[in-house]
Amino acid sequence: METKTFGDKKIIIRKPIKSDAKNLKKFQVFINSLVEEEAMILMNEKTTLKQEKEYVDSMLKSARNKSKIYLVAEHDNKIVGNASVELEKWRTSHVGEFAIAIADGYRGVGLGNHLMSEVIELAKKELKPKPKIIRLRVYSDNIPAIGLYKKMGFKIVARIPKQIQYEGRLFDEFIMLKFL
Repeated sequence: METKTFGDKKIIIRKPIKSDAKNLKKFQVFINSLVEEEAMILMNEKTTLKQEKEYVDSMLKSARNKSKIYLVAEHDNKIVGNASVELEKWRTSHVGEFAIAIADGYRGVGLGNHLMSEVIELAKKELKPKPKIIRLRVYSDNIPAIGLYKKMGFKIVARIPKQIQYEGRLFDEFIMLKFL
């Protein structure tokens, strides 16, 4: 666990812990706030506490078995961001799928950059087997995210037409890769 300053906010960056399974409301409030905001994430329906429990239990289990690295960012005892790398299976077990979400009011201050750097470094050290490629999916219109990903060494390798429904329109999806 570490505390870092982003803008004027002291934010705790940590891995998930066992007690997170008892603090499901924090996780639910975070993801549901992104859904309400219509943030550029794939999820577009609010979660229930039961769904959140399943998610947190799964996150803790996959962290224990070294198939997923997950980081949580907290400010004033509320979750404001997360990032993860999860290994694929079988013949693609050398590929880690990257995901990130940052709450409104915490974007553009370096938190995403920090979470991304940290979770990828942890993935290289802790996942079994070690990933050789990190892959992510992003809306083609999400210019700030694409800029961050390029800055972090990702390259666009595919454009898949009309893959994401967002605000009544169909958007292309970019697949981006970073070779480790």
